[in-house]
Amino acid sequence: MRPVLTGILILALFAGDLWLLLTKDGHAVDLTTYSIIHDSYRAPWLTKSMELATKIGETKVACYGVLVFGFWGTVPAQLTAKLAAVSMMSSSGIVALTRYMTNRDRPEGMSPRHNSSFPSGHAAGAAAAALMVSRRHGRLGAVAWFIALWVMLSRIYLGRHYPADVLTGALLGAIASWLVLRGERFFEKFHF
Repeated sequence: MRPVLTGILILALFAGDLWLLLTKDGHAVDLTTYSIIHDSYRAPWLTKSMELATKIGETKVACYGVLVFGFWGTVPAQLTAKLAAVSMMSSSGIVALTRYMTNRDRPEGMSPRHNSSFPSGHAAGAAAAALMVSRRHGRLGAVAWFIALWVMLSRIYLGRHYPADVLTGALLGAIASWLVLRGERFFEKFHF
């Protein structure tokens, strides 16, 4: 029953995301939400906090984390690092392909096609890692999701992505981790 509910939730979120992207009303909601998060309250301390969150969400930080836990963590942490690496690489590939196909301008203006706004790579990586940690190390899940949500919010606050970009990135990252977890026994065999 639980996989069915998860599937229904994922489909509902994608349907909402498509509504945001493809309809006039949805686009208005996306822009209004962006404006509320980006323009409503600005403070130096909050900007510094959001810049830190964006740095935490960078690919190189994720690679450092995977390496540290992969080499020096406990056996369960090593397996989590391996699985997280696979899910983050998978979601990163899907994000890159989707960006190239959609070529959506970033809120701050045009950017190269390979770095377009839709979907957010930071959100994909953060959600992939958070889902992996929460499923494999239950008590750390709340911390992982707090950090992931902070990273996602920072992308909108700093004007790098629209909410639909972040939502789609998070969905892609979570789905990648969910699929990797479904094939966990397969990935356990590989030594890397």
